[in-house]
Amino acid sequence: MMQPQGPVAWHRFATLADASEALAEAVAIRLQTLLTEQGRASLAVPGGTTPARFLAALGTRDLAWEKVTLLPTDERFVAADDAASNERMIRAQFAPLREGRVRFLSFHGRGSDIEAAATALSSELASLPPLDLVVSGMGTDGHIASLFPGEEARFEGRPDSGICIATPPGLPPRLSLSPARLAGAGWTSLLVSGTQKEAVLKAASNRPASLPVDLLLGRPQGLDVYWAKE
Repeated sequence: MMQPQGPVAWHRFATLADASEALAEAVAIRLQTLLTEQGRASLAVPGGTTPARFLAALGTRDLAWEKVTLLPTDERFVAADDAASNERMIRAQFAPLREGRVRFLSFHGRGSDIEAAATALSSELASLPPLDLVVSGMGTDGHIASLFPGEEARFEGRPDSGICIATPPGLPPRLSLSPARLAGAGWTSLLVSGTQKEAVLKAASNRPASLPVDLLLGRPQGLDVYWAKE
């Protein structure tokens, strides 16, 4: 049974647009502080449809984006311009990336062998400090990034490479930030909407078996949840 270790701060909003705007402001403030204090910052963001408004809002903030390293939390092993590509969505919504004003760690362009791609990405990620900020989404099944129920357990006890290959049941393989990288960021937030996802998060302490999202709920550093009713 999972017991949350750090404080979970809930930020509740009526609409996803309101939650996205508030999260963009919170991330921008933290990025500015990091840039002032250490001269650089890193930010991992999710794919899918939910974060589109957040990414668009964040991209309007006046920051030294050239000092920020942006990367996806995970990526489907498809072409960069494929409709299913997270990078494709992020580029479309996030102006600093679309305009070439931010450093981007792409999960694409590393050949057709997923094992080799994961190794190359892990090597590049190893040259970076721990992630400063992570924004994650969550599925109704409790998955985060491309760690689906049962996937996160595969990596327990193994040396952490930073990047893992996830094989969700019935879906093509994906590249994902590892559990340790996702849970070890300086500040982490979840952007979710709907009562079903709210219930998944609130049931954490009563679950007989853990879900991938529990990696974030159990962070000693805490977790900020930006939840929209609809």
